[in-house]
Order: sequence, then structure tokens, then C-alpha cells
Amino acid sequence: MIMQSNFWSKALSHFLLTGLAALLFFSSPTIAADAEKIAEDIEQELRLVQPLLSDKHEADLRAHISLMYESPHAVESDPRTPAGFAKDGKVSMMCFACHGTNFEHFFKLGQDVTSNKVNNTCLGCHAGGDRMHWSGGPHELGNMACIDCHRMHNKNERLLRTTTQLELCTSCHLERRSDFNRPYHHPVKEGQLVCTECHNPHGTLTPTLLRGSDVNETCYQCHAEKRGPFMWEHEPVREACINCHNPHGSVNPAMLNSRPAQLCQSCHLTDNAHPADLMGNKPNEIMQVGKGCVNCHSQVHGSNHPGGSFFRQ
Repeated sequence: MIMQSNFWSKALSHFLLTGLAALLFFSSPTIAADAEKIAEDIEQELRLVQPLLSDKHEADLRAHISLMYESPHAVESDPRTPAGFAKDGKVSMMCFACHGTNFEHFFKLGQDVTSNKVNNTCLGCHAGGDRMHWSGGPHELGNMACIDCHRMHNKNERLLRTTTQLELCTSCHLERRSDFNRPYHHPVKEGQLVCTECHNPHGTLTPTLLRGSDVNETCYQCHAEKRGPFMWEHEPVREACINCHNPHGSVNPAMLNSRPAQLCQSCHLTDNAHPADLMGNKPNEIMQVGKGCVNCHSQVHGSNHPGGSFFRQ
């Protein structure tokens, strides 16, 4: 039985290496000249993982390696990629860059590698930039690993585990999936916007992983006309857009937290017989017919008119 097992193990390794050599032959003329030598090098190194290879189906192994050569990590002209490390025909270094010189781990969380080991491996190349504040961020503190969201052997542009970013984010943030299915929402599920245009999932210094320094600065990236400066500023607006709006989605127009009259009167409660006041002495004329305060106070974000103290101009 042992001899038979070794036979199939060697046969499987030979099949894998033959397919890999053929793939390299057609992918790069420079590497093709040394394809036989490369196969011998990799065969020697893969002896360390014979038990793993013998447990896998040949077609799965072939597909697994083929996907790697279709990913951004296989761009030989880019010295920052694992393929860029593979100089002088030493293609096996492409695998070593992530899996270790003796194939110490295969990124199976909880089995042969921890989340910290995964993240340190990825950050060895991807540190800085958007990943600058990964350490100490909510995803890192939640013991998440890069491979919870990304799959290295993948054709996806960002190597995401899902087809779309929205599908990936809402697999954990279920309440956001509900928000984007409401009648009024940012066009995320339509593909015109993605979560990372407002949030940086790899960590920031701001609350809720916002890309701007606060809520308003993030919103102003698209809604610059609301920035001002205004002669007459509306304090709740200057404080935070989310005082009035739900940026992910709402059942109210303009993604308001509630209907215009009720929303305004959550702050503006008076007893001066204003036509729309809940506490006024006159019937609630405006609210009865479904209109709102913005019929008169149209410049609710701020006004530069000399007479705009009540945001009418």
C-alpha cells in the first residue's frame, strides 16, 4: 500500500509540474528556455508537501495554479509582485513569496496559519497607503484576516472573494443591505458607487472608517455645493449631514431620516401659530396636505442672501 501511495503521489506531482512547465512555456519566452530546469527545481521543493498533493484532485490543482497566473500577482514586469521576484528562472520564488520557502503554510485559517501571520505576510508588500492604519482598526481588532475578504488565486481585479464589493461588505454588514434596498439610496447596488468611495475598510483615523476627516468632508467629495461658506449657516447641517440624512438609504425623498415637516420639528418646536407647527394654535395646514417646510425655507443647507436668515433665499 505504501509503494502504491508513493507511486500515485509521484504521478500526481509529475502531472502538476508538467502542466506548470507548459503554462510557463506559453506565458514567457524568457522563462520557457529554462522550463525543464524550473520543473526540476519545483519538484524538489514540492516533495515537502507530498501528503497535501496526494489529497487533492488533479484538475483542482491545475485550476488553482492557472488562476494564480491570471491574477495581478503574476505580472512579471512589476517588481512589486511575487512574479517580479522570480528572477533568473527561479519561478518557484513566486510561490515562496507568500507560502514560505518550505511551503510552511497554505493560508488555512485556524489550521496551519493564524490571522496575524496572514496579515503580516500580505503587509510585507502592501503596507502603507490605504493600509497604513490597518493595525488598531476595527477589522484588525475583530481578528479579521486579509483572506476573509480577498482570495489570492483569483481573476477578480481586487482579488475579492465575491463578484461585487457590495456583496462582500453586506455579507457582514447586513443592515446596509437593507438600506440599499430602500426606495431612496445612493446608487451602490446599481454599480455607480462602491462602499470604498466613502469608507476605507483597511483602517482610518476617523469614525466608521470614513475617508474624509469627518462625515461632512466625506459627503463634500461629491456634494461640493453644500460646503459653503454661507453667510447664514444652518447649525445642524454644519455639524453633520447625518443629522438629517441617512447616507445608505431611506424611505423618504433625499434620503431624509423622516418626512420634511416632522424632521424639521424634531428641533423647531414653537407655539407661535406658525402654519406648520405641531404646537401651533392654527390647524396644521402644511402637514395635513403632505407638504414640507422647504416649500418656503428652500435654502436649508445655508444662504448667502442678505435677507436669508430664515433660509428663504
